[in-house]
Amino acid sequence: MGPDVVFLGPSLSRRQAQEIYPDAVYLPPARMGDLLSAVHRYRPHAIALIDGSFYQSMATYHKEIIEAMHEGIWVIGASSMGALRAAECSAFGMIGVGEVFEAYATGIYEDDDEVALSHVDEEFDFRPVTDALVDIRASLQVACESGVITDAEHQELVAKQKARWFMERHLLESVSDARTLPSMDVDRVQKFDSFLRSNRVSVKGADARKALVALRDLPAGPMPEDQRPERPFSLAYAATSARDVVVDSDGGDEISLDKIRRFFCLTDTRSTEIWREVRERTALHRLMVGSGVELTQDDLQQARQALAADLHVSPSQFDDECAALDMTATQITAWIEEEAYVRRARAWVSGRSLYTLFTTEFLNQLRRSGEYRAARRGAAFQEKVMSGSPHRHVEIGLSAAMAVFSNLSSWEAPEDLDEYLLDQSLGSRAEFYERLMAGVAAGLEIFGLPAIELPNEEDMDHRIAPKTSRGG
Repeated sequence: MGPDVVFLGPSLSRRQAQEIYPDAVYLPPARMGDLLSAVHRYRPHAIALIDGSFYQSMATYHKEIIEAMHEGIWVIGASSMGALRAAECSAFGMIGVGEVFEAYATGIYEDDDEVALSHVDEEFDFRPVTDALVDIRASLQVACESGVITDAEHQELVAKQKARWFMERHLLESVSDARTLPSMDVDRVQKFDSFLRSNRVSVKGADARKALVALRDLPAGPMPEDQRPERPFSLAYAATSARDVVVDSDGGDEISLDKIRRFFCLTDTRSTEIWREVRERTALHRLMVGSGVELTQDDLQQARQALAADLHVSPSQFDDECAALDMTATQITAWIEEEAYVRRARAWVSGRSLYTLFTTEFLNQLRRSGEYRAARRGAAFQEKVMSGSPHRHVEIGLSAAMAVFSNLSSWEAPEDLDEYLLDQSLGSRAEFYERLMAGVAAGLEIFGLPAIELPNEEDMDHRIAPKTSRGG
């Protein structure tokens, strides 16, 4: 069992958090896929979701939280994004902490913008540059209780702040608002200004502290099995989570599972054979499940032994080896069941397979063939070299990119590009071009080649479409 993990940003400084719980692993505000990534990378005992991103990236999925708890990981939510998700997921076992959570759970707050704010990046410890409405409300409430403003003035000042966009909210804007109230003279406005400057309230900060204490004081063991939620199947969630989970390469560099798969597809000619195997296995698996076939313990035992043999480990070492290959306990169980179904199916099923595509199943084949670590290392290295290369900003067109990449690698341009993209599950031409240029930029950087200068005479459309995923 690993450490406790905290997703923390502007609600509380890293220094303040470490004073409360120095042994926790602190990560930036959570985006879509980050909770699952933490499950893969840290095998944590517990997770505290305090802050999360939602405007510039997709927010944390509820099913990420449910999956973590299904794996036996305690999950606490408070203060900001964590309070929102805890109010929504408390029925499934997520632990909500603090005043903001209680307000959402009881319906006092309903809008997400109550906790939203703008902040700087990690270099400056995610320091907030605007104020959350929950903190503005609390500060104005204290001013009202202290007699600095009246109840009617308090309500009007809160309403003016609520009407603002969350990225334009500042507590001291209420001083400017106060000047517009007929009941507030110059002396009262000055007193109000002085009071707010010296009596600022941070409900979010207080809740973050409570969450860290609750995290620190959790039971030492995993979440009891009878308290763990079921993991409902969702094809959309399964596809998205498979793309966006981030793991560490052998060199410690971060890389998403989707980029590992795409790297292998574009750098190894065996990908076509692997896809054929993946599609056949998926078809047989679904055929058996849909037919109501029930697995026996002997089926599962033989499947575990077969997979362990392919990984060149003993059955007793199988779980540890799968964990080293970035698999969760749930994924390991699912892989064994898939293998058992396929072994049963292959005893009597033959013929053309259905064409269903999944990143997880493809990576399982790489794990089984012993090529996952190399693909993970290579994809992470390519991404690292590309991200620091000036070549990544060059636009040379899809045809030229294919020609250059062919010269830099063993990859061969297909005769029918769209059929190839469908066959390799590489998505649109835009996604393909992006990954292709990653390989081109990395190759030019590694070989010390000059920038490519070609006339803009592109004859293959690859217009970039908006994305909502961190894969690709």
